[in-house]
Amino acid sequence: MRYIFLLFFSLFSPWLAFAEEQQLNMQTTAVRYVFTDSVERELKPWLQEEVANTWFGSNTPKSCHICDNVYRYPVDNGSLVTRGVQNLINRKRLASILEVQSFLTVIFRQTGELISVEASMHNLKKNEPLWAKVIEWSKPWSLW
Repeated sequence: MRYIFLLFFSLFSPWLAFAEEQQLNMQTTAVRYVFTDSVERELKPWLQEEVANTWFGSNTPKSCHICDNVYRYPVDNGSLVTRGVQNLINRKRLASILEVQSFLTVIFRQTGELISVEASMHNLKKNEPLWAKVIEWSKPWSLW
């Protein structure tokens, strides 16, 4: 039984990984950027550009500015997370205003030269995220 499970997982894991890495539609997906206090201000445009390169094929996605102004509350580390994106009813309201079908929430934290990126994708059908991942990026000038 264990071998069947391992075989099944090994056969389907490439498709599961690909589902998270596929390019997102810039017309139907809004991005919610959350920058903690630790992120240097001059890095914010570069980080937004990296989101576009990573998930939108270098196209500029819609930004969920209304999320910043309407639905927010503090969390333990001082960052702000959108209530509208976490709650399905509010997410549907935001989607009708922004004319989108999904939301990518990206939370940035900086520790020295490393930037932790927490990304999660929500749609209008399921309350829980479709996928979530944590990756690390280096400051652009620390690569050289």
